[in-house]
Amino acid sequence: MVLSLSPAAVCQCFTLVSLCTSVADPNWIQIKNASDPSRQLIYGVAFTLHAAQNLTDTAPLGGVNGWGMWLLYALAGVCYGGVLFSSSSFLLDFLGGGGTRPRLLATLHVVTAVLCLGALSVCGACLCVIVHNLRKGLIGWYRDLGGARSGGAVLQSSPGESFYIAVLALLFSSLAAALSLRGMSQPPPGGDYMPIESGDSDSEPPPARGPGEEWGEVFPE
Repeated sequence: MVLSLSPAAVCQCFTLVSLCTSVADPNWIQIKNASDPSRQLIYGVAFTLHAAQNLTDTAPLGGVNGWGMWLLYALAGVCYGGVLFSSSSFLLDFLGGGGTRPRLLATLHVVTAVLCLGALSVCGACLCVIVHNLRKGLIGWYRDLGGARSGGAVLQSSPGESFYIAVLALLFSSLAAALSLRGMSQPPPGGDYMPIESGDSDSEPPPARGPGEEWGEVFPE
């Protein structure tokens, strides 16, 4: 078995690192008080792991059963799915699967890129839900901590650093998918062979022998 790193595998390695970093970093979406930047909320994949302990911080998401909370659960599922497919495609490519199963490898690369795009889309949808809820006045967290005592607190919601790290993952995964599809469309090296002509001596049939003649037999005189 030949172990090698193709260009697609190298790109997929960076995709895997970026995805794992974005999942570990909790800041996919952040909400800040412009007058007091120290007061902020951050939402992401890590938030869903402790959602039961963060019931008081789900107001901008529409509550525990709001659309924002369900989108965060979907974000976590898409991100973990992306990590699974990214690691699988990298491992298969690293073990030389590009030569034996190019279609399967290309499919894994493409699915990884689609999942990365899905993570960014779900995060954007969740951000839209949060902006809508903030405009409706669902800012109980700031009222409880005195963030709106001045009567006109300016709340700003924006993507966090995990979102931009996921953008890098999308770029690397798209490049890996493109390289894999390009390699699948190219013919393998050494695939062209010279045809054997019918007049070659190596292709001529052995001469006919009489009955009873066998290779290696010795007949008495």
